[in-house]
Amino acid sequence: MIGFSKKAAAAAMVLALMPAVAGAQTVQTSVRLTGQLHPQSEEEARILLDRVENAASEACGAFRFSVTDYSRAVRRSPCWEKSVSDAVARIDSPVLSELHNRQAARSR
Repeated sequence: MIGFSKKAAAAAMVLALMPAVAGAQTVQTSVRLTGQLHPQSEEEARILLDRVENAASEACGAFRFSVTDYSRAVRRSPCWEKSVSDAVARIDSPVLSELHNRQAARSR
């Protein structure tokens, strides 16, 4: 497994997520990612993208204990797609962006 730098673990990245709409209410959610936010290899980028995707799932309403079908539905939602895309753009890592773009193209 990739060892993340202890210095990088102190860094924080706020993942701004698309507001979830509940009737007339708007709720803004954010998740803080810590650790290696600038991957140097594809393996590090995969680990970070997995963390971003999991954070987006939770922010969009699916949790570890959620029913599998519900979790899958959330991962196909506009909320999840926008959350992941926004986080990847904010991190601004060429390696992470390339991996995300390849995975997004395969899922279309």
